[in-house]
Amino acid sequence: MWHELIKEMQQQQAFIDLLARGWATEYAAAGGRIHCARGCRGCCSLAVNCTFTEAVAIAGALTGEQAERVRDHVARLRAGIDGVTELKEYLLRHRRLVGFCPFLAEDGACGIYSLRPLACRALLSTKESRWCSADFSGLSAGEKGAFLASLDRSVVAFPMHYVAAMQEAGEELEAAASRRMAERCGFSLYGSMPVLVHLAEDHGLAAACPAGYDAVARLLEATSLNHPLLLHVGR
Repeated sequence: MWHELIKEMQQQQAFIDLLARGWATEYAAAGGRIHCARGCRGCCSLAVNCTFTEAVAIAGALTGEQAERVRDHVARLRAGIDGVTELKEYLLRHRRLVGFCPFLAEDGACGIYSLRPLACRALLSTKESRWCSADFSGLSAGEKGAFLASLDRSVVAFPMHYVAAMQEAGEELEAAASRRMAERCGFSLYGSMPVLVHLAEDHGLAAACPAGYDAVARLLEATSLNHPLLLHVGR
């Protein structure tokens, strides 16, 4: 089952890569600029979600060092989200307490670049990397105003500086992947990329999925990672 779903996901990832390259080329021809580049890493401080199919593919290619870094990351995430119920507070704690993606290499490159999820592939920045890691709660009113005034509202998902069309395309492909999993298992899984990779790698979640929702629900309950801000089960 997973072989088939992963193969379909790889086709979707190749499609969005092609779409992103085309979009960036057209934007540059019109005088715009996409600032994403190897080592920029600002967006790697964001909380990244993915489909479970993507997580299974990543888990299947982990090195021992990467698996250990994922465990450490999930432990910090579990501690940081304790008592949190609001998305805004979760995102703030994630950036301040949890830190960068566990797959970020020392040179600032992505350690799973060929396997990175749709959410990463669809994130095209129209501003410099420092804005991808900026803590806007710490900016002055003038700084915030200058940032907002600098945005190209014809292309960004205002008030953020990421390309709206690409994010929408990524979300559509994620929804399609979730539907395919639901067709095979009767439910779908979506949520924090490190958490889903950890559950696939260390807790056998991929093997439990064909057994049905009840088996997966018991597994998630036992891991204490079934927080609504971390995982979503679609039925």
